Amino acid sequence: MGNESIRYLIVPGWQGSSDDHWQTHWQNSLPNSTRVEQDDWLTPRREDWIAALAEAIAADSTPVILI
Repeated sequence: MGNESIRYLIVPGWQGSSDDHWQTHWQNSLPNSTRVEQDDWLTPRREDWIAALAEAIAADSTPVILI
């Protein structure tokens, strides 16, 4: 289903993605997929969430698709 020369970065919203959420299913089926982790899924702080996203994108030079 996926392309191994591309990274797939799952970007959950408020409260994250549970085990039965579609983002979790995609993460489990796509090669080279990871999830942006946040320190606090229930009380989002814009600056923290943007920093975590930027860090996840910068972690590798491979092209990335945000999901």
